[in-house]
Amino acid sequence: MRLSADPRAGWAALAFTIAVWASYLVAARAAVTTSFTPVELGLMRFLPGAVLFVPLLWRRGLRPGGARWRDVGLIAGFGGVLFVLLLTSGLRFAPVADSVIFTPAMLPVFVAGLARLIDGDRITGRRLAGLGLILAGAMAVGGWEALARGGGAWRGHLLFLGASFSWAVYTLAYRRSGLGATDSAAIMCFWTSLAFLPLALITGVDFLRGGWGPLALHGTLQGLFSGFLATLSFFVAITRLGPGTVAPFAALVPGLAALGAWAILDEPVGAVKLAGLAVVSLGVALASGALAPRRQRL
Repeated sequence: MRLSADPRAGWAALAFTIAVWASYLVAARAAVTTSFTPVELGLMRFLPGAVLFVPLLWRRGLRPGGARWRDVGLIAGFGGVLFVLLLTSGLRFAPVADSVIFTPAMLPVFVAGLARLIDGDRITGRRLAGLGLILAGAMAVGGWEALARGGGAWRGHLLFLGASFSWAVYTLAYRRSGLGATDSAAIMCFWTSLAFLPLALITGVDFLRGGWGPLALHGTLQGLFSGFLATLSFFVAITRLGPGTVAPFAALVPGLAALGAWAILDEPVGAVKLAGLAVVSLGVALASGALAPRRQRL
């Protein structure tokens, strides 16, 4: 990959992407515990992006980049519908700090496992140690919640794991499809929003139950920022900086999201969860190559 001579736009895009990824979990937790259902959040996240991608789809067709129907199904089904439904449903039962431990942090574990089973990829060295730390941190937090606090948090944990697995399936499907990031984003937004429409007819929707204020706020955060702009900014970061530089910054998402939930939603983060967050963040850094010598990350 040929990188840009001026990386400043890449760093700005990366900072924006990480901020949106972290804030999405906080906003989704607030939304599903106050005003909106998971199906409504799914429509808010993907429908604006589908509309904004209409010019591209008009020029390149409903399967841009020569996408096969299998690609469409895996990208929209696992990366869109299942991921959003499982993640937002889990946020009804468990706080944001738990979601970041069991969803984005567990993603490298599921991706590595599926890649090993499907493609025969090897898992060695720092990456194996990082995956072990992620598992240890997640099991410690999950076990602590189940034994010390009880309640229904375990339901959220299982749903978060399902969301992480769904995103891992999408990740490998995207890699094997050969599609570009923009084509994949257009497919996800359009076909996912299309899939949510019959679900909306079945479950019913009422976007104004909380008034125009929450609709405008969450519609902007979910649809414009998370569903559209962050997708494009991630692509810009990859193009300008390279995947080896971008990937390690995923380790920042768990801590930033938990900090945002504490500051905005007043969700406490005790000593056990802080320790778990530290362990899984270190594990993500190791698994993604952040702590490898620079020449090994390029």
